[in-house]
Amino acid sequence: MALAIDGEANVVLAGWSGGAADFGAGATPRVGSADIFVATYADDGALRWARRFGGGSDVMATGVAVDGNDGIAVIGHYANGPLQAGDLVLEELERDDPRTSSSDIFVLALDRDGAPRWMHRLGGGGFDYGGRVAVGPGNDVVVAAQAGGRLTLARFAADGTTRFATDVGNLSGSVTYAISGMAVDLHGDILVAGAFSDNADLGGGSTTGLRGAQAWVAKYSGEDGAHLWSRHFGTPEDSGEISGDVAKALIVDEHGDVLIAGQFAPGADLGEGRIDGIRGNFLMKLAGEDGAIRWANALPGAQYFGSTSLSFAPDGRVALIISLAPPFDFFDLGGGSVDTPGTYIATYEPGTGAFVSQRRIVELGEAIGNISLAASVLDAKGHLSFVTNFSFSVPTGFGVLESEGWATDILLAHMPL
Repeated sequence: MALAIDGEANVVLAGWSGGAADFGAGATPRVGSADIFVATYADDGALRWARRFGGGSDVMATGVAVDGNDGIAVIGHYANGPLQAGDLVLEELERDDPRTSSSDIFVLALDRDGAPRWMHRLGGGGFDYGGRVAVGPGNDVVVAAQAGGRLTLARFAADGTTRFATDVGNLSGSVTYAISGMAVDLHGDILVAGAFSDNADLGGGSTTGLRGAQAWVAKYSGEDGAHLWSRHFGTPEDSGEISGDVAKALIVDEHGDVLIAGQFAPGADLGEGRIDGIRGNFLMKLAGEDGAIRWANALPGAQYFGSTSLSFAPDGRVALIISLAPPFDFFDLGGGSVDTPGTYIATYEPGTGAFVSQRRIVELGEAIGNISLAASVLDAKGHLSFVTNFSFSVPTGFGVLESEGWATDILLAHMPL
């Protein structure tokens, strides 16, 4: 579900597993009915270590980040039992009605060797979903999550002390991309992006009169989570949550400006006028101080990408990494129409958004079963890492992948560009 790169260019992978899994050193048994896992791999692909934590029958890791000491922070949610990580235990909250289903958010900190350091629970009383995690000044752990439809922010000191935990707004609609990206700038302020449907309150007041999914981005104080500014983009027509407007990735540059990437539906307004007749993906840059649009690129074509991520390339350009499996007609990232499935990377000038280059990295192919690219990241050496979940038989640029039985397996790839 999530990838990060540590200070030594090791790849950190976080996800969940419902059975025994082999991360490279033999099968590891389940800890609980379902587990989260964290595994790290060296630059040459060798497994460094893998850890599993669990307890209940429903647990999922949704985000991972690495601090300046190569400590690891993981966010997710759990249900139907306690969550145990070493000697640390989060009990499931008692419900007024034990027959009512619910979930809680967890934040888990590990040292560089995978030993649990501290763990916290957020939310309570309803369905709470883990969102994203980032590291701020002083190696503080900062998280954005969705607790019972509320947008929840929290910041923890490196030793696990809670600096603040607060609800700053309300989100509505599908939780799939409700919170899809976050980052902390050099001042410690928090940038978050995602999607909501119909109306929401991002902390600055309720939006009204909207229909369909809307992409959003907002900035909050790193001191207490107070709302600083927010913007949303999309079409007022109800195009449906899946085919609507969604922000899927967010990064912050050294000036505090924010870049977001996602998808838009016909009729969407990215802040520079209505876009009629086409759908596709977008890449845009907003001023960190007030959210004003620096530039916006509408990238026409297919809208349903399995993965969209943003990184800075070693030369400082913005790298957009996307993957797409068939069926689709075409897409254009700026370098011309493309109709071949696979993983692509396109680069752009950070100051203007001008297109620089576009190329296909690897074939994902058409799955006999299911395939879903979960995350990708570009490191300081220019190496691309991505993780793909697949089942049954999948032809790829790495050969035909065969999963074990009916299970879902994982492909983790790490390659120079």
